[in-house]
Amino acid sequence: METLRELIETAVADYGFRLAVMWGPDDVIAMSSLTDEEASVLKRDLLPELKALPDPVEPADRPSVNKRLLELAEGKLGSPSDSI
Repeated sequence: METLRELIETAVADYGFRLAVMWGPDDVIAMSSLTDEEASVLKRDLLPELKALPDPVEPADRPSVNKRLLELAEGKLGSPSDSI
């Protein structure tokens, strides 16, 4: 889950990286250590959310956006919320 967390946080903060994730998720997945389940959550659930984010996500909004996306990922992975 830590790698997925890092991907989310970087994609929220860095629009260029977000574009790479949105338009090349298979490449990002191949270069990361995501599990198959995490990769599915990224492609199925997180990509639409990343595409809907404003450019840029204002620095003051990043913590709440990160939290929302991490909770979404966690819920789809079935992890307890205190693990994040």
